[in-house]
Amino acid sequence: MMQPVFKVFSLYLLLMISACQSKTDEVRQQAAEESPRLVVVVNYPLQFIVESLVGPEFQIMNPVPPNENPETWLPGNATTQTIQQADLIVTNGADFADWVKKLSLPRSKVLRTSLVIKDALITVPDFEVHSHGAGGAHSHAGTVAFFWLDPRLMARQAEAIAERLIKLDPGSEKTIRVNLEKLNDSLKPLNHQLDQLREDYPGLNWYSRRPVYQYLAKRCDWTMHHLHWKSNEKPNQEDWKQLKTLQKQQKISLMLCESEPTEELVRELAEQGITVFTLDPLTVAPAQGDYVSNMQQQLTHLQMFLKQQQKNPLQKTNDDADSL
Repeated sequence: MMQPVFKVFSLYLLLMISACQSKTDEVRQQAAEESPRLVVVVNYPLQFIVESLVGPEFQIMNPVPPNENPETWLPGNATTQTIQQADLIVTNGADFADWVKKLSLPRSKVLRTSLVIKDALITVPDFEVHSHGAGGAHSHAGTVAFFWLDPRLMARQAEAIAERLIKLDPGSEKTIRVNLEKLNDSLKPLNHQLDQLREDYPGLNWYSRRPVYQYLAKRCDWTMHHLHWKSNEKPNQEDWKQLKTLQKQQKISLMLCESEPTEELVRELAEQGITVFTLDPLTVAPAQGDYVSNMQQQLTHLQMFLKQQQKNPLQKTNDDADSL
């Protein structure tokens, strides 16, 4: 008599455990659905886009510390785990961030924004120049990664990101589409400024340390000549020798720098007939304002700088300088 009762009790107990487990799984799933979707980005421009598009249903993570270079920074183990567990990882493409290549990332979670602007990508044949032993210097081609310096390309990145965010959370579609329209409207003044620069100062030639400003230059009908100087390092004797050789051929009077150069460098460049303008590409978040306000300010200063150069070009003072 006891055996059937025991069997009935055991079956009842199993059913109760199963029901509790199902309830627990259901609660966990509901909690996961209600918690903010984690979106990881590789640089500030992509962070700005996502922040402009989403509401509290999303959590945005730019894992790069403010004092680190987002192109070369690598995450520790804990940060790597968080990145890998994100709902969406928005990357720049064009080999912008070293950690994207080094980490094992779930392909289904990665949005490579360069893929949506493949027709506009700029490849530089001598992207990198170096030498191996006595073999002499040689170059490698590479794609310039700073797409957002042309706001029209940023708008295309934003559209692709918006579609992926909607797929991730369909309930946010209306909010995201409204915010996408607002973002595009906010970019219009920048496009107007760039159109004005193209109209007023077409055909300019600029130096830069490395390939950064090609998308901006193309937008303004300018040509960039990168010097293969290492970022934030003082040019060595060989660097100056190469620049002097270039100046004999090109006589370029303008240079764009990513950060404020030292007074010594400004003076030495002036001796070669070159005036420097600093234009921060905004790979990291600015201390004040956002992408739009900072780009507006920089482009306004650039217009003023070029207007002043028209009045008093430094190159004119070096026309008869045979020291090059």
